[in-house]
Amino acid sequence: MSGGPEKPRHIDGRVNRIGTDELIKAFGSPAGDLAGLRAFVGEQLRRPAWPLPEWAEATRSTPAADAVLAAAAPLLDGVDVTGKGRGRSLLYGFHYLGWLAPGAQAWLLTGDERYLRAFEEHLDQWVEQRDSVTGEWPGLDVIWYSLGTWARCRSLLPTLEVLTSSPLSDRVWGRLVATLVGGARWSYDEHDVFRHGNWQLVCATELLHLSAVLPSLVESAAWADRARQRIEEHLLLDIYPDGGHYERSPGYHRMVLTALQTAARIDPAVAAHPRFAAMHTWMCELVSSGGWLPHLQDSGIEWPAASLLRGSYLLNEPVFARVAAQWMSPSEFATEVATFPAWPERQDRWLSPGAVPELPQATVLPESGYTILRSPELRAVINHGPHVEHELESHSHRAVLDLVLDGWQQPLLWEAGGPPSYDDPEYLTWFQSGRGHNTVLVDDQELSTDRGVLVDPLVDTNVLAVFSGRHHGNGVEQSRTVALVRESPSYVVVTDHAPDERTFRACWHALHPWREVGPLAYDASAPDGPGLLLIDAGEPAAVELTEGVARHPVLERRAAEYGPLHSLTLTRSTGDFTTVLVPHAGAEPGDVSVDRVDGELVVALDGTVDRIGQSTWTRTVDGQLSWATGWRVRTLPTLLRAADDVDVLARPSGDRMHFEVTCSGRCGLWIRARGEIRLNGMPVDAVVEDEWAHLTLPYAGAWTVDGVRYE
Repeated sequence: MSGGPEKPRHIDGRVNRIGTDELIKAFGSPAGDLAGLRAFVGEQLRRPAWPLPEWAEATRSTPAADAVLAAAAPLLDGVDVTGKGRGRSLLYGFHYLGWLAPGAQAWLLTGDERYLRAFEEHLDQWVEQRDSVTGEWPGLDVIWYSLGTWARCRSLLPTLEVLTSSPLSDRVWGRLVATLVGGARWSYDEHDVFRHGNWQLVCATELLHLSAVLPSLVESAAWADRARQRIEEHLLLDIYPDGGHYERSPGYHRMVLTALQTAARIDPAVAAHPRFAAMHTWMCELVSSGGWLPHLQDSGIEWPAASLLRGSYLLNEPVFARVAAQWMSPSEFATEVATFPAWPERQDRWLSPGAVPELPQATVLPESGYTILRSPELRAVINHGPHVEHELESHSHRAVLDLVLDGWQQPLLWEAGGPPSYDDPEYLTWFQSGRGHNTVLVDDQELSTDRGVLVDPLVDTNVLAVFSGRHHGNGVEQSRTVALVRESPSYVVVTDHAPDERTFRACWHALHPWREVGPLAYDASAPDGPGLLLIDAGEPAAVELTEGVARHPVLERRAAEYGPLHSLTLTRSTGDFTTVLVPHAGAEPGDVSVDRVDGELVVALDGTVDRIGQSTWTRTVDGQLSWATGWRVRTLPTLLRAADDVDVLARPSGDRMHFEVTCSGRCGLWIRARGEIRLNGMPVDAVVEDEWAHLTLPYAGAWTVDGVRYE
């Protein structure tokens, strides 16, 4: 790294001290002064990917306009353009100039030239003082580095179209263009070879964007070639086949996708790349019924509707527009599509009645390292991915096989997520730490970067999904099984095991306080619901209730606010924990009991009783068998035997018994049934002996078997 996360310093006058003569020369010397250059650029300028005039027209008199005016208000009073005193990380973010762009936007919305003058004054001051600011990251200039050059271009380039013909002075207009040109030169020099991570990828997209908007720049063609090369490499090497971004963070995934959407607007080859479409599908898989993505791996809570709508335009895929429309108000929808060229010609087809596709009951994102289990009421997202490096500090959290749950559009089992700032004193000790996640800690140590995660093939018998995995990141092999029963009452059973005697702490987190409702039974509920009942079915344990902080999704505003995260920690000297997690729509949990009988876990919820074995689950309702299922079993007691391991679901239907069996090869099968036996609906010869019918499944696959049940 040569003393830092980027190449050795390559900042010179052609980057940070571009005067009038040099700026005119950069465009091929088409004029003799700034006014002439400005007139030339105005004639040659091409529209940015997402133009501001259409956005302003659609935004006026909406809540979004009020938000822009509120963001621009501090400019009228004056801002310290150096950003001093903001902390190590926030100082870098301040010089992205996101705080400056609302000045131009507010002027465009209102016509009030006070905003334009404030924009002009602050940009002028920033250019004068920027190189006097020193950052605290070794080897990383606070102004001229990848994220800085990207973010400033992303923020300022769209303003060039409206500011070139505005009352903005020639001098400050020239400084604006020089800032963009200097950033592009620095980026071009910096990113001459591929490297992983979000920095280079987003930087390349704005290099392409700038070259498209200012094609008369002498260096524009070279910038575009390099940008396209880096983007193509990142789509192949930095986007997983399952559509996720390399760093596994929904927040950084959406940031990168937003940048790629700009590139796709310019270059159809980006939109045509299969990984680009897969990135949109990835968000559809992870989005909750409330419209948010969970804040995994240093992420914020992301609301992907606008990104999906933009993607629907770029991919010409109406389904993404329908998915997005679930969570967008009419004004939000109109504001977003206002910047889409040719939208009117497409909108009738895109918004014609059409069902939003139903998500599968389970999704495995193997490269990203997430498994999502779904029922009508409940969703579990399980993390089993690798620790991923980063340019400065990894965004991978120190937890694995941890999970979050949501239901009724709200988080039920939650985690610390990303921090307000990477300068937060608890960034490493809470937000990234295992203690801020739903996991089992060992001797209070932090998970190693070498996790050695192994995940078994997902079991899905329709009524039940079972995830199993193990890792050695805490120095001892720990295993976890997460079983989600789908039919109502739907709930989750988490089984943890580790062989040694150490200090094991099982951590569970919710947005609402845990209250004890029985021995090792705690409930966390919103005042009007929903809530989550947690019952630990193990030996006595020490219990501790503490409080941390995490983002909470706010559905009404599609926003997130920091608030309490309530922690329940159970401590034992063994790593065995069996945890039953029962969601409920109302404020109070139902009548639930958990016992162990003959080596099985017995969970009773009103009239429903589930008997849960190591690889079997049997449900009775009001004393009658509802269904029984087993995975990787040879026996389903009193119902089925097999010559090899199978997954099976048995369900009575009237006087018949219906079996769904999945086998890995030719397999002998015995079912407790009589009369005509049907295999995949066809009668077969079955030998019946002692109330057991024997038949053969001829090859690997999923089969149905039916016969008259024995009472």
